[in-house]
Amino acid sequence: MFLAGCLAAIFLAAGPAMAQSTSGPMVEASLVSDRVSVAPGETFHLALHQDITPHWHTYWRNPGDSGEATHLYLDLPEGWSEGDMVWPAPGIYSLGPLSNYGYENTVTLPVPVTVPADAATGAVTITGEGTWLVCEDICIPEDATFQITLQVGESITDADGAALIEAAYAAAPDGSRGLDAGLAHTGDTLSLTVSGDGLAGGPDTIRNLYFFPYDGGVIAHNAPQPFRLEAGAARIGLTPGFLTRNAINADYRGLLSWEEREGGSWVRRVAEITAVSGESVNDLAVPAPAQAGGVAGGGGTPVPGISFWQAALFALVGGLILNLMPCVFPILSMKALTIVQKRGAERAHARELGLIFGAGVIITFLVLGGAVLGLRGLGGMEVWGFQLQEPWVVAGLAALMFLIGLNFLGFFEIGTSLQNVGGNVQGNDRSGAFLTGVLAVFVAAPCLAPVMASALAFALAQPPLAALTIFAFLGVGLALPFVIVSFEPRLLAFLPRPGAWMERFKQFLAFPMFATAIWLVWVLSVQTGAAGVLWILVLFLAISFVVWALRSTGILSRVAGIAGLLLAAGALWTTANLEPAAIAAGNGEYEEWSPARVAELRAEGRPVFVDFTAAWCVTCQVNKLGALADNRVRSAFAENNVALLRADFTNRDPVIAQVLADYGAPGVPFYLMYPAGGGEPDILPPLLTDTIMIRAVEAAAGN
Repeated sequence: MFLAGCLAAIFLAAGPAMAQSTSGPMVEASLVSDRVSVAPGETFHLALHQDITPHWHTYWRNPGDSGEATHLYLDLPEGWSEGDMVWPAPGIYSLGPLSNYGYENTVTLPVPVTVPADAATGAVTITGEGTWLVCEDICIPEDATFQITLQVGESITDADGAALIEAAYAAAPDGSRGLDAGLAHTGDTLSLTVSGDGLAGGPDTIRNLYFFPYDGGVIAHNAPQPFRLEAGAARIGLTPGFLTRNAINADYRGLLSWEEREGGSWVRRVAEITAVSGESVNDLAVPAPAQAGGVAGGGGTPVPGISFWQAALFALVGGLILNLMPCVFPILSMKALTIVQKRGAERAHARELGLIFGAGVIITFLVLGGAVLGLRGLGGMEVWGFQLQEPWVVAGLAALMFLIGLNFLGFFEIGTSLQNVGGNVQGNDRSGAFLTGVLAVFVAAPCLAPVMASALAFALAQPPLAALTIFAFLGVGLALPFVIVSFEPRLLAFLPRPGAWMERFKQFLAFPMFATAIWLVWVLSVQTGAAGVLWILVLFLAISFVVWALRSTGILSRVAGIAGLLLAAGALWTTANLEPAAIAAGNGEYEEWSPARVAELRAEGRPVFVDFTAAWCVTCQVNKLGALADNRVRSAFAENNVALLRADFTNRDPVIAQVLADYGAPGVPFYLMYPAGGGEPDILPPLLTDTIMIRAVEAAAGN
């Protein structure tokens, strides 16, 4: 998640009323009124109006599989009262396997406000605060404060505000439209039956039936909704959510949406229905199941899902975002330095190096992806990033980062520079560019960029050719910015010219290398304990000795250098053969995960939260320091008696690997929230926020 930037506020005049508008990164929001002046005892409307950047969306009262509903908090004068927010009918927005409900382009969310009969005349100022989440492939939380001044006296309409609010009511449900509804189990599925005059037209004039529940967890939002329709009656097949998987213990309200032919065109209709628990209000046959990627029965609702080309697009975008991830920055910094140094090079040579770097990235993605697929085909349970479960790989990468850092500080040179690895050795540019691409992918493996998890989950469930194509798209995304720059010399004009500053910049880049080495040493300490730290420090000592020896001349220095290399190889070999260390679950709030412990806690009737994590997973650490450490989330855990378990996948663990495979997860982070009343767990997104966690806790506790 990216935090919203500073929000700039401006005041807009609207006759005697003063409304405040705020421009956020993706949403311009304002507080509007349908009255300039209100009469004592009158009910009028205030509304949060949002103008949303194209292709982005905000969320409905039930956001669906992820997201957060928009909120408006009003600070009204004493004696004034507000009603419930009016929600226009939402649209469906699919992101990988997730389906969310919300709004794009523009939306107005009215709130009725009642003025007390004894309200004094004169000017009244009302303040409010709005919060919302706006998403495309990434999500940005935004908020704003508002202030609006009204007159109390004669009732006078604000024409502009009234038009927006009337349009919102027109898009909201028009009562029940005479519809009765029931919700009952039919085998492993739910049947929503609806009967009444609102559906009198039957299949000749009605299409695209769809049910939007007010509560999350009633249905699987991303599942198809096939339906059967006759005059005055319909039956919709739904996939149960965690609230209804085992039993239907309540009546559930929601919106029934459909399109109705009117005057030669199709017009959307929406009704509010209450589905009565365990009842069927008609005897229509169960509709045939819809196929993923197809159309629901009766020419109806398109089924949200993920296709091959959607997965390829997610992989491409995920690869692009990897360029911004902290675990990849040190390696790409070397490539950026190379680009500046090559500014004056021949155009053909620059293009060649860009393509070779891209080839290194793509081939390494294909090799790692092929290794995962191959090992799985042989009965293994490997996940993305599996290579960092090997201590010798972690130790080798740490040593390489340490060595590059020493080179950048000028302690030694090989040829012209150790950018053998960074791609700037005279006469060896090609191998350097390729190795930089290889190294970038190895270090990028622990980072699951937004939308990348969906692409990887799709790839691991496909035949080899399709899966490898998805991995190739990840490589294209990671390599694309540098390839574009190498092919377009005019972009180099925006870069600073080579000069003395470059030596300082190279020295500065040593410190991200050392920071990466420190992180990898910490990962190794979790994997192997104190013994692993001892041997990686011996490896660093041996590397330093080799560097010193090679700077000297003579036969003794050569012998000393060989001895240092042997010591380094021995330290690396010893590290590879260390026994895995026992990994604690974390702080005292978390217990060590096991399937048996989950069963025990669920038998006690407690909600259970499971954190599947690894020391080498950067996103996992961000979530631990962010949402999972938030005081409000920790309070929600305590107040709802949530049991906290941590499954650490830093080292290989076939039991954890099997659970990840059972849920189709490509790797960690992975989060499960088991409800208190039994049933299947809710799968939380890989990037957590405090609002996502609090909402999941409340749902699991039945609040």
